[in-house]
Amino acid sequence: MLRKILILILFAVNTAFAVKIKHADHSDFYRVVLETGKPVSFEEIPFLDTKIFVLSLNTNSKKMNKKILKRKYVKSLDIIYNGETTKFVFEVSNKIKGYKIYTLNNPYRIVIDFLKKKTPRKTVQTSKDPIYQIIMNYEIKEKKIPEDFSGVKKVIVIDPGHGGKDPGAIANGLWEKDVNLKIAKKLKEILEKDPRFRVYLTRNSDRFITLYNRTVFAIKKNADLFISIHCNSSPTRTESGTYVYTLNLRGARSKIARLVEKRENRAVMNYVKVSTNPVVNRIMADLAISTTMTEGRNFAYYLKKHLKNITDFKDVDSANFAVLKTPGIPSVLIEVLYLTDPVDAQLLKSEDFIEKFSFGVYNAVVDYFYRE
Repeated sequence: MLRKILILILFAVNTAFAVKIKHADHSDFYRVVLETGKPVSFEEIPFLDTKIFVLSLNTNSKKMNKKILKRKYVKSLDIIYNGETTKFVFEVSNKIKGYKIYTLNNPYRIVIDFLKKKTPRKTVQTSKDPIYQIIMNYEIKEKKIPEDFSGVKKVIVIDPGHGGKDPGAIANGLWEKDVNLKIAKKLKEILEKDPRFRVYLTRNSDRFITLYNRTVFAIKKNADLFISIHCNSSPTRTESGTYVYTLNLRGARSKIARLVEKRENRAVMNYVKVSTNPVVNRIMADLAISTTMTEGRNFAYYLKKHLKNITDFKDVDSANFAVLKTPGIPSVLIEVLYLTDPVDAQLLKSEDFIEKFSFGVYNAVVDYFYRE
């Protein structure tokens, strides 16, 4: 406000207008045209504030046609008429990095192109993108599968997130519910080749299952490990990479975890009843959930160990996910990659990447149970 007052004092304000004003929005610049109809001399008046651009025209024409400019680029425009000159005071936004000024004839007009700041965006270049190259060229080291196994099989429940009426995130031609199921099926296929594991999916097709029923399914199957498969999304489309989340009843630690937690949580699981005494039930549930959190975090670090060379692994974090409230069962939620990131989306469309990622999870499972 003070800045505008100083400008008004500096230029002896009058409210008459002198020219026709036109504007147009282009991809790289925002154009403002001052149309006078005949040649006029003009000059730019230097101003200390780089967000202020002042143009003085030697004309006293009082014909006016003032258009409302886009505040996204030009926050305000003051037109000051004073004697034989008309001054145009533009205040530009932070989205503008500079300007170009030139004239055109027939009719005569002064053109100001306010240059937009570029927002860096990733482009999908599968043959050149370094992250894509590293991931796709990585050779997975498979664990040696025992030829005979007479012990008790470990029960793994894989939970493909979303499904049916709940599509999850949608971006870059991908639906999260479909990608989750595809990865879950591949992981199940790999795990089942190892005689030490028995594997179940919470859903085998495109159908909706509540979070409560997903956790109950794992409990009924006496699961030794619960893995929920999801894909991430970002409203800014600037985030990428893989995150693994474990249960934390105090809520999410990081901002990203809070965003994911808010998106994924739609229900809260009831305490598991082991007694007619509600106090006993509460104690047992607390003990079971404590195991879930501790062991889930242990497994998460095995995932980090085996996935960091296969994917752009970002972090192991914790959040208060309802789907991870599987009492006594080590549980993790894997946000495989971001559907909203072009490079990540390209990887999620790759059968090769999905197989490598699934083998990485398989190797983590083997290490967690058998410390190989």
